[in-house]
Parts: sequence; C-alpha cells; structure tokens
Amino acid sequence: MIDWLNRYGNLLQRGLIVAGVVIGLYLFFTLPVNLVQSSIRLATPFILGSLAALLASRAGVLNLAIDGKMLLGAFVAVAVLFKTGYDPIVGVLAAVAAGGVLGFVFAILYLRIKINLVILALAVNLFVANATVFFMRVTFGAFGTLADPSINSLPSLSLPLISSIPILGERLSGYNLIVYLSWVMVAVVWVILFRTRFGRHIRAVGENKGAAESVGINVTLVQIFALTLSGMLAGMAGAFLSIGFLSQFVENMTAGRGWIAITVSLFAFERPVAAFFTAIFFGFSEALALFLQSQPGVTVPPDLLLAIPQIATLTALVLVALRVRAAELLKRRNFAAQFGKELSQLKNAVVGNRGG
Repeated sequence: MIDWLNRYGNLLQRGLIVAGVVIGLYLFFTLPVNLVQSSIRLATPFILGSLAALLASRAGVLNLAIDGKMLLGAFVAVAVLFKTGYDPIVGVLAAVAAGGVLGFVFAILYLRIKINLVILALAVNLFVANATVFFMRVTFGAFGTLADPSINSLPSLSLPLISSIPILGERLSGYNLIVYLSWVMVAVVWVILFRTRFGRHIRAVGENKGAAESVGINVTLVQIFALTLSGMLAGMAGAFLSIGFLSQFVENMTAGRGWIAITVSLFAFERPVAAFFTAIFFGFSEALALFLQSQPGVTVPPDLLLAIPQIATLTALVLVALRVRAAELLKRRNFAAQFGKELSQLKNAVVGNRGG
C-alpha cells in the first residue's frame, strides 16, 4: 500500500481534485436553488474562519480562539448598531476592529507573556462567551437574545452582469456584502501568502522559526501581525452571523463554527483556495440538514439531521489524521530506502578501495 501511494500519490491527488470539481459543479447546477443559496450563505463564516485559522497556522501559531473572536465580532456588530442606529456597514467595521484588537491582545499574551497557547485559547473562548452574556444583560437588559427594530441587517446585492445570466444569476447573485467579501478575501490571503514579501516571511516563520531569525526576520512581529489579521477575519465572520445572516445577537450563536473553521483549515492543508471549497462543503452539510427537516417525506429524527455538520467535521478530522499518517510513513519509507542505497554505495566504495 505504501509503495502504491508513493508511486501514484500525486496522480491520486489530482484525480480527487478533478472528481471533487466535477461533483461540485454537478450539484451546483442540479440541486434546488434554495439549497444552493443556503449552502453559500452558511459557508461564509467557515470561509472567513478558516482563512483566519490558516493565517495564524502559517505563522506557526495554532489559533484555537477563532470561536471566541467570531462571537465577539457578532456581539460588537449588534451592540454598535443598537446604540448608534448607523448603517450595518459600521457594525461590520466595528466587528472587524474588535476581532483585530482581541487578536492583538491574544498575540501579546502568548508571545510576550508566554502564556500556554491551549490554556490561553480556551480562556479567551470562555471569557468572550460569558462576557457577551454579562454585557447583554447589564448594558442592554436583554436575556438570551439582543434584538431591536432599529438593528438592520446587511442588504442583498445584485451583481450587475451575473444577475442577468439565467442559471448563474439566481445562484450567485443576491447575497450580502460579507459573502462577496469572503470570496475576495480568499484571493487576497492567497496573494499575501504566496506573492508578497510579508507572506514569505509568514511561511518562513511557520516552517522554521530559527532559520527565519537567522536571516533577519522579526519572528515576533510577524506573528503579531498574522494573529491580528486572523482576529479581523474572525470578527468579520461573526458579523455575518449577527447582522448578515440575522439582525440580532443570540447567546453563544457561533455554536462551534470557529472549531469547524479550524477543521476546514487543517483539511485544506492551510491553502486558501482549498479552504474555500472545503468551507463550501461544510456549508452544504449544514444547509442539507436544515433542508431535509423541511421535507415532509423525510422520517429521519431531527436531532440526527442536525448532527450532519458534526458528522462531516469528524469525518474530515479522521481523513486529516489518515493523510498525515500516510505522509509520515511515506517519508520514513523514502528515507530508509535512500539511506540504504547510500550505505550500500559506501560499502561498495570501501570494498573497492581495499581490493585496489
């Protein structure tokens, strides 16, 4: 099996990518329009959250506080609009800023004060979850849900050219600004990582901190910037949940989406384009669970249908573990073969010298 993977691994990977694209296009054009639209909308927090996770991971930091930063962005967006009554765009900007500030504080606590990364991430998630409930009750007098008629959600946008195309228009047009921004951010993050000097520094720090320091890269500064940008993306994802998808804040409304976003990043091997399509799959799994509940002919228990996204997450984690394990076995096998070959050549050279 190892020999087969070693020989045909690249071909298998290309085949799976092609098969995934073909299946995705088939489902995109054949599934009901409302299911496709729901999949795209529900994939948005996963796209932004996975971009946040992979930026931090590329810089050598496993950011497990994505869920807390998303929740903070969701709360701040609604709180700002509740207090000011401004345009929803202001709420999005406030959420992005709040996520960036929390990302910066997270970076300082981890990189400067040297708090354990896992403990810090769990503390941030728990603190934000309880702080949002506290301020919602003390400041706004709301319990469970913060809503008001003055809070407006982001309006839907009609794409000028695509909206007039018969099939594509109804599937790709009519979403709010954050949905389209998430698509743009995939390209932006890809350009940053693979086409800019800062991106090369991020990848160098993530691959080998010592080597990066030896060539003059300020590792701490790069990681602080990466974690701040990661927090800003997570804050935008949270804003989508509260004023993009709804027009209210609900206690713990992220519902573990930040953890799923980390899974998306791991499954995509920290690559923005792959993370985008993986996020679409997870959005589809969540939309499918809701869609099946509305079908009268479906007799599956609702609780089981609601577990579809979690089942998809566990499956993805198992596949990630198997892929990592296979890669390790391939490396060991190739190293052993190369080492044996070099050792054999060395023995032949020694024997030849003695014979001469």
